[in-house]
Amino acid sequence: MRIDEKRDENGVYVTLNELLKFGHVAKGFSFLPSQPVHSILSGRHGSKVRGRGMDFSEMKQYVQGDDPRSMDWKATRRTGKPYIRVFNEERDRNVWLVVSQRNSMFFGTKMMMKSVAAAHLTAISAFRVVGSGDRVGAVVYNDETLKFFKPQRSKQGVIHILSEVVKQNQALHASNSNNTKDRLNEALKIVSATAKHDDLVILIGDGRAMDEESTRYITALSAHNDVIAALVYDPMEKELHASGSLFLSDGTVSVDVDSSSQSFQKRFSGRMEERVEGLMHLSKKHTIPLFSISTERPVLDQVQEQLGAAVSAKRRV
Repeated sequence: MRIDEKRDENGVYVTLNELLKFGHVAKGFSFLPSQPVHSILSGRHGSKVRGRGMDFSEMKQYVQGDDPRSMDWKATRRTGKPYIRVFNEERDRNVWLVVSQRNSMFFGTKMMMKSVAAAHLTAISAFRVVGSGDRVGAVVYNDETLKFFKPQRSKQGVIHILSEVVKQNQALHASNSNNTKDRLNEALKIVSATAKHDDLVILIGDGRAMDEESTRYITALSAHNDVIAALVYDPMEKELHASGSLFLSDGTVSVDVDSSSQSFQKRFSGRMEERVEGLMHLSKKHTIPLFSISTERPVLDQVQEQLGAAVSAKRRV
């Protein structure tokens, strides 16, 4: 499908130009171990983000102000003078974005579709990763196919990923009927086979494709890598407003329901609660940070609030 740069329908679809604009504003948060106190990745929330490894650089004589925890006691005893070991931070950590553009993401009642919010989050994350000196790779998938991108530390690599996101996003339509869950597991299988130790895997989607196999893959990944889950949702999934007759369709079957029925509202919201509870259980059991992205507000604001600190624009770095 040709990417149509003019197909920008107020939050229904995204364009490449729209996503590239995030390259200038993807600031105010970090995926590194050192976190602001308000970040869900900070230690007080029980999260773990290993961050990059450390390479030994040199030995140097201790001077006032150096970190005593870096003291090399063997060299100190041997020379009779205090020495410390100096390390340089590795700059080639791989960060994997697992991005859903499934039909279930083509839903939204507020500012944007869930698929658009996921695309925004992908762009924001990819530009932040590359801006931090790390490599970003991705698996972008929908109900019919998936596309794998090897990690790169370049803007061109980000553009390749975002171009595929736009392609799959613009292929979404209310009449699409295929809604398989297999693609998520295929994506996780690929990342599981290619991720190194201490990589970071960021899952971006609405959680509707999660099953027992997905849980097994995520559990295995989290044993040697960091995993962060981003749940993209629409407020209407949490609470269905009573409006009488409501027409619903999955692209194949259409139904007309009474949304004012309390029993229907309870069942409807219960599906979302069940999905969130499952993700929360997985998050708690394997120390996987979980944050949520709503379709009713700008995505960058939500990312900065949850993964960074509530700071003014002048202080964002």
